[in-house]
Amino acid sequence: MSSIPLHQISAFPPFLSSPESGAPVRSSTLIRSRTIQSFVTIVIPCFNYSEYLGKAIRSVQAQQYGAFEIIVVDDGSTDDSAAVAERAGVKLIRQPNSGLGAARNTGLAAATGEFVVFLDADDELLPDALASGVAVLRARPAKSCVVRRCQMIDAQDRELPVHYREIDTEDLYREWLDANFVWTPGAAMFRTDRIAALGGFPPDLGPASDYAIYLALARRGEVAFEAREVVRYRQHDHNMSLDPVLMLQAVLGVLRLERQHVPVAYRGRLRTSRRLWREYYGEQIVERLRRDWRSGRLGWWHTVAIWTLARHTSGLMFRQLGIKLSRVLRGIAPGHLESGRFNSDVSEPSAKSMRG
Repeated sequence: MSSIPLHQISAFPPFLSSPESGAPVRSSTLIRSRTIQSFVTIVIPCFNYSEYLGKAIRSVQAQQYGAFEIIVVDDGSTDDSAAVAERAGVKLIRQPNSGLGAARNTGLAAATGEFVVFLDADDELLPDALASGVAVLRARPAKSCVVRRCQMIDAQDRELPVHYREIDTEDLYREWLDANFVWTPGAAMFRTDRIAALGGFPPDLGPASDYAIYLALARRGEVAFEAREVVRYRQHDHNMSLDPVLMLQAVLGVLRLERQHVPVAYRGRLRTSRRLWREYYGEQIVERLRRDWRSGRLGWWHTVAIWTLARHTSGLMFRQLGIKLSRVLRGIAPGHLESGRFNSDVSEPSAKSMRG
């Protein structure tokens, strides 16, 4: 199957350029006319995930809901991701490596569905994901998005235990300020014209670009929550959410953006959110620094990590240095590091860290 040249993909307006009233804005430069109502587009951005891409595609092809298209955006992969998509017979768009948000936006620009799902290439939809999402959005026309839950799996497809937060569905905006409780974008279904009117995913926010979208829509009261598992969220060694420096920088970027729009009643909550996110990822950075220091695995990442701690979590850094110095002066051996603690929990602040 031939790929679609980039010059045929329309440009996006500035993110959050729509009026604060939140009224849907038609974007003729982005959304092509549709003759089939409730057609769903599944966008799969992919960078060097050929190992998992076929499973992601097959999970869509096995849906109970039949009116859909699959668009794979190969974001400059150097493996055979494009060949996997071509063999599967899905629409393929190839582009130079531009990042996750930009890849999602490329797929959004080419979408023809009334609704759109952004499925990461290493995740899989459960069989009723599309049917259940369409049903919710049909029944609730004032909502622009429905978000659901995930099953957690490992690299070998084995299911992992999960603990779900209690969600106050009457104030999803406040819930999202506390934590991004939607662990992967595949758990969400959007009205295509609405997310396009927002300008798509802000490309400079990396793995937290979906968090910015959720906040923008929840602030306007346009999100529905359904306590249904609809996607298998894969945990493996190459998850971006396992890099706490990257995640802290991205999340703080989202909150800086949100500060321009946050309602007065939530400003205190936003300040608290910034502090708690810093503490959460700061602890993850410190733990990884300790582990890598003991194993002798030091490099450029660790320099950036120390700079990030000094800039964003200086109190935590000095507290940890004080503990270390105290141990040395008292001749106490280094504390035991829990194996496996630096893992998938990094994708969302835990209930303990966010609720005190």
